[in-house]
Amino acid sequence: MADERPRDTTDQTPEQQPGSPSEPPHEAPATATAPTPVPPLTGEPRPAFPRLVGNIAGKAFPLYLSMAASVFGTMVTAGVLGHTGTAVLAAYAMTVALYNPASMVVQGALRGSMPFVAGNSEDPAALVPTVRNALWLALCIGLLGSAVVASVPLVARLIGVPDQTVAAFGLLPYLMALALLANAFQACATTLLIGLGRSGQAMTVGLVGTALSVVLVPALVLVLGLGATGAGLAVLLTALAVTAVAHTLLRRGTVLAGQNLGPGSPDWAGIWHIARVGLPMGSTMLIKFGVLGLLAMAVARIGSTEAAAHQVMVTLVTFVFLPATATGQAAVPFMARAARAAPRNTPPAPGRPSPAGDETRSDKGFAEVRRTLLAGLALALPVIALSMLLVRAAVVPVVGVLTPDPEVVALVTALVPALFVVVLADGVQAMPGMGLLALKRTTPPLYAFAVCFGLLALAAFPVAAAGGLAWLWWAYALANLGLVLGQGGSFLLLTRTPPGPSPA
Repeated sequence: MADERPRDTTDQTPEQQPGSPSEPPHEAPATATAPTPVPPLTGEPRPAFPRLVGNIAGKAFPLYLSMAASVFGTMVTAGVLGHTGTAVLAAYAMTVALYNPASMVVQGALRGSMPFVAGNSEDPAALVPTVRNALWLALCIGLLGSAVVASVPLVARLIGVPDQTVAAFGLLPYLMALALLANAFQACATTLLIGLGRSGQAMTVGLVGTALSVVLVPALVLVLGLGATGAGLAVLLTALAVTAVAHTLLRRGTVLAGQNLGPGSPDWAGIWHIARVGLPMGSTMLIKFGVLGLLAMAVARIGSTEAAAHQVMVTLVTFVFLPATATGQAAVPFMARAARAAPRNTPPAPGRPSPAGDETRSDKGFAEVRRTLLAGLALALPVIALSMLLVRAAVVPVVGVLTPDPEVVALVTALVPALFVVVLADGVQAMPGMGLLALKRTTPPLYAFAVCFGLLALAAFPVAAAGGLAWLWWAYALANLGLVLGQGGSFLLLTRTPPGPSPA
């Protein structure tokens, strides 16, 4: 960031390092006054691999509980609205159809602050500009997302949504738009907490949100009879309360306690420095969930049984995939700190000796990033595999919780092998994706998703028409395997240890 460069330039991507060919000459720091070099790592013993796995697990478990609780809260909201009438549920579904993609972009963009925070987790003075820039980014992208959600009634009329659904909107779209803006600030604080390694506090934020949602949605929708407007009001009140909790924990329970975290005047260069890392992440999530929505449309053309089976399988994938998501986010701070010790490609200035600790960095830089990634995989994949084995062993009662239709149960049971490949490949590709986030190199995942899921989008309707749900899910599995190659290859390529500077 512009206001962080005088203190520390190691939060920049390799091509932005001072002295590199792409850096304007006037931004290079003076030779004699480089204030805060990366300290040598000789005094930091590398933890044993089992201990590293345990450290990541300790951060991942609270995040997993928070994510599972959030999914449960969403299901409660949908279930409550389903008991109020078809038109209300359709109005909510239409609003969520725009709310969810906008929310994904917001969350992905704000994740761009995570590696910057993790790299300065013990330096409050260096963190303050990052926090302020993240707050401004939350405001900007939150306003854009809110405008999209507020346009739901207009979009509904343009695409010919039935009048009874439009009439059921009430204030729901506008309340959800305000909730998205509030959730942008909440996501900002939660991302910063995760970057600081405070996953327990991030879990507290998630559990508070779920508890409020489970109480407020039934109370406002069923007890007070406010319908869709009540659901929107519940979501807004929950978002405001959770935002207050998240920012209180950030300001009082971390190294930022006592710091002035007011937004101040915007530093657009610093804001863009975070956005250029986060926006590709948000775009990646938008591509993924957009294509998954397209798959649902392709299945809906086959028949109601296949559509119901598809939704059940998506629900199972969501729950089984949570360990990979939680582990990946928990591992980002570990990998970001290791990346700060990575070797530099830039040779020392003429007449200047190589900085102390360079040899240590060469040994413990990108190699430690890769080691952390392997630790994350060693933690997440067995949990995913065990979850899938449990699903396979008890598929009939598990699916029976979601639907009593025997035809749907039979179809899901027959497709468990495809489901297993989809979720396992998804878990494998997620970890290098988070590793690239830690390295602040988020365009390779965007390209990988654009290619693999772009091809899946093009093939969705022809494949579904030719082979039904089975062929479509095997195509989904193939796309995820392509992501394993794309993201894994990019990560390995960007973390290969470059040769040291040639002697003068």
